[in-house]
Amino acid sequence: MKWMDRVWALLVLAAAAVLGALLCGHIVDAKQAQTALLLVATTALLVLAGTLAWIEKQLQDILRRLKEQEYTRLLPDEEKNKALPFYPQLWDAVMNQVDMAKESDAAEEYERQATLQALQSQINPHFLYNTLECIRGQALMDGNTSVAYMLEALGNFFRYSISRRENVVTLADEINNIRSYMLIQNYRFLNRYRFELEYLEDEESLLGCYVPKLTLQPIVENALIHGFQNQKSGCVTLTVDASDSMLMLTVSDDGEGMDAAVLEELNRKIQSRQTLLRKPASHGNGIALQNVNRRIMMLYGRSYGLHVYSTPGRGTDVEIILPRITKAEVMT
Repeated sequence: MKWMDRVWALLVLAAAAVLGALLCGHIVDAKQAQTALLLVATTALLVLAGTLAWIEKQLQDILRRLKEQEYTRLLPDEEKNKALPFYPQLWDAVMNQVDMAKESDAAEEYERQATLQALQSQINPHFLYNTLECIRGQALMDGNTSVAYMLEALGNFFRYSISRRENVVTLADEINNIRSYMLIQNYRFLNRYRFELEYLEDEESLLGCYVPKLTLQPIVENALIHGFQNQKSGCVTLTVDASDSMLMLTVSDDGEGMDAAVLEELNRKIQSRQTLLRKPASHGNGIALQNVNRRIMMLYGRSYGLHVYSTPGRGTDVEIILPRITKAEVMT
């Protein structure tokens, strides 16, 4: 190729990332130079268009999976890079938004269900209380004190459960409700159960702490139904402990317990954000425990809640972690 000073000589260097090669040459004609430039520009545009089309396809695939709920919280790194290698942070941002939307939807559904249940239970409670009191009075007149005590416990239990005036109550109120519940159950099952209390700190100060209403009763009921279903008797123990900032309640039973696989599945269900509907053949479906855990986390955050520990043949412990709240804090 002959060099001519009067003609522009063009050295063409094409980036390897675009053409995959390094091209060097002399273009000795202005028309040839324009043709080469056009060719390079066209090739670059085609590569860019193909890349953008590929990225768009990956984004559309992500949107499709989101709409069809075909996703997990976090993909492995290699899957994440495969899905969107140019913007790996976008995937986490999208999933965070999905999580926030799911939490909002779950909270709205939980509130809707609670409102529905409240509307369904809006009967005049005084009719129930007055009727129970009349029956109790008649039982006392007939000398049937055991029936009178049971009716008194039943009235107290319903009055406490149906009342919607408070979201939080003192631990003393919760324990009194458990006593009423256990009295009713022992009347039904001929004193089959025992209920014991153990305070690891000052009893008076612990009883004055505030807890979400109806935290303990569903857990105790769960122990009676599932912990002792194959036993003639059993004991439920409530252990109360506290630190400067936390209140720790442990509901223990000496029932049959559960194996590691069942225990792991139960704890997973309790922490699940999805509402439980189906009931397994044994050990319950965890709905009562999940509801208690949800209420605690909605009130105080995800640092609080409950966890289950169990050993086959030795019983089950349900540990409840709450903030330590005093009367002064409730009043402010």
